[in-house]
Amino acid sequence: MHVAKFEFVLQTLSSFALPEFKGSTFRGKFGHVLKKTICVFSHKSCDACELQSRCPYIYLFQSKNQKNEETVRPFVLEPPLTKKPYFLRNEKMYLNLILIGKAIDYLPYFVYCFQRMGKEGIGRDAGKFSLEEVRAVSADGKKQRVFHIGDQVLVHHVPRIELDAFRAQLLPQATLQFLTPTCIKQNGKVVEQLTFSVLLKAILRRYHRLRFNHDDGQREDFSIDWEAAERIAVVHQEIEFQRFRRYSNRQGRPVPMEGFVGKVIFRGNLTPFYPWLKIGEYLHIGKGATFGMGWYRVVG
Repeated sequence: MHVAKFEFVLQTLSSFALPEFKGSTFRGKFGHVLKKTICVFSHKSCDACELQSRCPYIYLFQSKNQKNEETVRPFVLEPPLTKKPYFLRNEKMYLNLILIGKAIDYLPYFVYCFQRMGKEGIGRDAGKFSLEEVRAVSADGKKQRVFHIGDQVLVHHVPRIELDAFRAQLLPQATLQFLTPTCIKQNGKVVEQLTFSVLLKAILRRYHRLRFNHDDGQREDFSIDWEAAERIAVVHQEIEFQRFRRYSNRQGRPVPMEGFVGKVIFRGNLTPFYPWLKIGEYLHIGKGATFGMGWYRVVG
């Protein structure tokens, strides 16, 4: 499965406040601006729209499976990790965008809408910003400029990352740093003590749904040694739960959210599972992945 990762460089044009977790604010504003930009019908009702099968907003925000049920969205917005609540004029902000499968072709919509978002303003103070630059980020961390404010030209052929190209590496121990609130549910309940098998199932579940709905439509059944996964131990867990509210434009009300941040150290034969850990870094795991929840890094 292919993904593409981009770094968006923003520069503030005014002083304004943003919440501690900024992902839902950026995602919500992007959805609002995208719909306003492309919707040509006065009724603004997606259910009554004659262009549903070709609408970028519906594809990105209301993707449906073969049963006509809403399914996983094909993008991830990784918000600025800073927790500071206030930004002054002429500060830089960095956020990442990960596009999955067919959604990679929708990069121009993100670039245009972020430009428009900056002019309209974001957050309760309607903070203004400019989109200075967009850089494609390769699997090895190298960056390539694909857009710059100076020439307003967007490179169309962007580098892609093949997730299935990750290979097993000798790994007797791994530390996972959870950067944003991570909410994984098992049997309808929020997981409070993370085990390796629960983590692996969350990665696989998201990978399969994204691949089937947004990439090649395949339901490949990977051979997973679950007994080996169960033997991997948690030798240290240093996490804390965070609770916050985000405002849902679609529901018209604040929605409570929760998830843990911190680090978990796993020990055991992690070698065959290394590719899945790397895949999870890109796809995120659990609830709220599109606005940046479930973001972790393998740091050792």
